Amino acid sequence: MRNLLLRNKNTSENVIHLNIQEKRLIQLLCILIPFSAMNIMMFNVALSNISEELNVSLSATSWVVTIFGIVYAIGALVYGKLADLYGIKKLALFGVITFSIGSTVGLASQDFYVLIVSRLLQGMGASSIPTLSMLIPVRFVQKERRGRALGIVASTLAFSGAVGPIIGGFIVGAWHWKALFLFSLAIVCTLPFVYKWIPTENLKKENPHNYIGVGLLIITIITFMLSITMLNLLLLFISMSAFLVFMIHQKNSVIPIIPLTLFRKRDYRRGIIMGGINAAVNFGVLLITPLLFSQVYHLNETWIGVLLFPGAISAAFLGYAGGNLIDYKGNRFVMSLSICLTSVGLIALSYFSGYSAIGVSICLIFTSTGYIFMQPTLVNWVSSTFESNESGVGMGVYSLNNFLSTAVSGAIASTMLDRISQVPIIPFASYGSSGAYSNVYFIFFVLTLVNVLLLYSSMYRYKYNDILKEDLPGD
Repeated sequence: MRNLLLRNKNTSENVIHLNIQEKRLIQLLCILIPFSAMNIMMFNVALSNISEELNVSLSATSWVVTIFGIVYAIGALVYGKLADLYGIKKLALFGVITFSIGSTVGLASQDFYVLIVSRLLQGMGASSIPTLSMLIPVRFVQKERRGRALGIVASTLAFSGAVGPIIGGFIVGAWHWKALFLFSLAIVCTLPFVYKWIPTENLKKENPHNYIGVGLLIITIITFMLSITMLNLLLLFISMSAFLVFMIHQKNSVIPIIPLTLFRKRDYRRGIIMGGINAAVNFGVLLITPLLFSQVYHLNETWIGVLLFPGAISAAFLGYAGGNLIDYKGNRFVMSLSICLTSVGLIALSYFSGYSAIGVSICLIFTSTGYIFMQPTLVNWVSSTFESNESGVGMGVYSLNNFLSTAVSGAIASTMLDRISQVPIIPFASYGSSGAYSNVYFIFFVLTLVNVLLLYSSMYRYKYNDILKEDLPGD
């Protein structure tokens, strides 16, 4: 009896310790994520100041943002693969240290090329955080609490991305654009906690040296990102060619960068597609809506920020509730709710464009909440398809797919605004310049219907078939 009581006491202490460890890890992620997510957009507001001070053209100055985005996309996959080889702790330490070095170089830079190097280093460090922020809940949080953890992570990502331009504008206006690097350098304070709180993993090592595969992948991503940014068909052809060679090399490689067996899993394939659509629609809406406020309603930057804020803050707070719903109601319920919210928001945006700016702002609450509900649910669903040694590269591919989807969505949405008809598709919508925006919102709604079909075929039809099989006599 005494031994049994001691055993139960030890078990309780282990559970308490596990809960404390999980809370610490999520708190650490909530501190790390803003440094990464905000840096994607913070420097957009400083480009004109950098151009004037360093005497560089605006087109060249845009590389301050572009180089960060390219490295960020590459890192989304590379860090996922390396996490399976070296563990999360080592990569998190490397990411924070590299980001801190880049911030220090940027703070001391007096030359444009040194500034570009600093942003490259920042991108190398910052790109570790999104992938690791999804892997940490997957690996270190118990399944019954994982949805809540992923909801908190998704909320923090959404809120950080939304307030990035606002905080960036405040810092640049109050001090100097180099103060952005000083703000970023504060991440160095997290190093002791990264070292102490992230567990050390015992992983099965394999030979990671596949330089040809890595090179082909980097060429594919860089040329693809540049082709989208510059609308260059030659670069797109080079990217597709490099990707084809990469796929052939992966098929014949003993240790592939991306195991093609991942894509044989039905749920993983569908999760990848649904995640890409969700990210593309959300980014497209957030890209064209400020243009709608500016060009149709003729609002200044302050009012645009005010009208965008309700959607961002709602997504941040409701994302936590979405995470709880995953744990209590399951993936299927939350995905269905997410798609309903997004669809209602997009149809309403298509109608209200040209009528009420406040109405548009309210509609963004629906689309932003739908997006933030879908993200952690998809991560929770997709992660359940992995073998123990696949979680890193699997989530890396998922992150990369989402990032590239946003790049494509941004390029297509901005192009459609110039070329699409200004006669609205949806009845009773406003005619004129707002008609083009209305039609783009409606196209995003049609794209969301693809997720309805994928959700039905993945989680409704097959579950219904399973029930029928259980009812068959003799089964």
